[in-house]
Amino acid sequence: MDIKKYKDIDLDYELLCYAEIFIDQENSPGNLGQNAWADQRVAYILSGSFEGPLIKGKVLPGGGDWPVFSHKRPNIMKSDVRAVWETNDGAKIYVTYTGKIIKPNKDIIDNHKDVSDIKSQHYYFRMSPNFSTSSEKYFWLNDIVTIAIGRLISGGVVYKIFKIK
Repeated sequence: MDIKKYKDIDLDYELLCYAEIFIDQENSPGNLGQNAWADQRVAYILSGSFEGPLIKGKVLPGGGDWPVFSHKRPNIMKSDVRAVWETNDGAKIYVTYTGKIIKPNKDIIDNHKDVSDIKSQHYYFRMSPNFSTSSEKYFWLNDIVTIAIGRLISGGVVYKIFKIK
């Protein structure tokens, strides 16, 4: 293989935003049990916020995550999230993302009183958000590819979302 063909191909990225999302633990259905493929759960979004160089606003309640957990590896979760974000100037953005979380081993979890204390390097938490909006100001969001690196916090999750240039 001639790797010279690839020398000008590189991954360039920039920060899109930080996001913090809280789960509605009181009203979420939670664990639905094992179906034919996996352990299915549902977690509704209670609230949240996002902020970056070009966008800022709140995560509206009513979206959620429909994750599945592996029968053979219960520490692995595939997320399937849908949410609506509203910018400070009133634009609505439909956000969907999928990804994987590989939770830390039991020893690490047992040594922390709060999940927020577990450092992100102890587990894999990656998502791929997609944005859809009719807002002229934010229409560029429809055309970008993003990746998110996250971590668990008490009552929710936080993400650092990057735009791939």
